[in-house]
Amino acid sequence: MSGINDPNAGRGRAQSTLPGVQDGGSFANDAGTDRLTQATAMLRQHTDAGWKAIEDSVINRTLALFRPSAPVRGRHDMGDFFLAAEVVIAHLRRRIDTVPHAAADKIACTTGERDELEQVTIILIAAYGAPLLDVAGQVHTVAVAVLTELLGVLAPAAERVRTHVHIGDVSNDPLIVT
Repeated sequence: MSGINDPNAGRGRAQSTLPGVQDGGSFANDAGTDRLTQATAMLRQHTDAGWKAIEDSVINRTLALFRPSAPVRGRHDMGDFFLAAEVVIAHLRRRIDTVPHAAADKIACTTGERDELEQVTIILIAAYGAPLLDVAGQVHTVAVAVLTELLGVLAPAAERVRTHVHIGDVSNDPLIVT
């Protein structure tokens, strides 16, 4: 006898069309549970191996994109200090761009085992018609001055750092070189 408060009164119970599933989604036998367990295990095997390969790839790309700037050792009266290579490059670029008929295209710093600057390579864009050797000489002089200001006694004045200046391009574009 069904009572008035019975929610299923007057209604038939629906049967699932999925194998092994009855009564609104509960598992009625072990065959359905075994199939689900097998499917889950197979999916995890496939996904985990794929995720691991993707994970390594993502980590490697991330590390390649974000590399902290190498430290560059300097020395003053109070002892050693460090500057980021990007700071050295930014100072060099700002000062080189004030040299007439020259613009810094690329600047690279190379440090040794103790983070002491070993060499600086500067690739320039020079103005068309400018005397290239004079422009390169002026850039070299400016670079040595900047490195001496920034690094103190570990700078080129101490003849420890090689400063290479290369003309990488010549342009008549007044926006690039003035």
